[in-house]
Amino acid sequence: MVRNKGHYRPLLPSGLPVALSDDIRCAQGTERYNPQTTLYKKTGGTKMSDALSAAERIEIERACERLTYAYGRALDLGDMNAAADCFAEHGSFARPMNPGQVIEGREAIRTSLLTRPKTLLTKHLTTGVMIDVESRERARGLSYLTMIATTPPEGAAPPFASAGPVWFGEMKDRFVRENGAWKFLERRGSIQMKFSGT
Repeated sequence: MVRNKGHYRPLLPSGLPVALSDDIRCAQGTERYNPQTTLYKKTGGTKMSDALSAAERIEIERACERLTYAYGRALDLGDMNAAADCFAEHGSFARPMNPGQVIEGREAIRTSLLTRPKTLLTKHLTTGVMIDVESRERARGLSYLTMIATTPPEGAAPPFASAGPVWFGEMKDRFVRENGAWKFLERRGSIQMKFSGT
């Protein structure tokens, strides 16, 4: 260990690639030796502490995937408040059936979802969920949607008949961690195909 003007830095093994300018500044006492700062300079701007571990990435992917499933499940249960709560406070949403209309803000999304007829029964099948982690606070996702709906007669018991059609679409998502929980920052839905059984 070498002390210079009250600053300590470890003796480095010969041949370790440390920038000469860093070494001189440390020797002159104008810069404290910081291995993490040195790594930051050598790797083009990514600090060791900013790098996500494999476990962290998996955790984020799983949380965003679960949110994607939870949203469809809430719709099928008729719980529009739970569906709206999947969005961030300033999130936005374009429904698959109306992709040109973007609804801004969680409470506006809630108001829109609550207009859905209470007698409407849906089943959303979410598949092909792919999550790309951008950081500890942001992620993107793409998933496929298969949906069928019916309005059962009063007093009817399952299984309920549906005249279709079956809708096939996709959801493009941006996720954000808000108050420690992952939420939709953006959901953009679209319909790609429909099957009418004829």
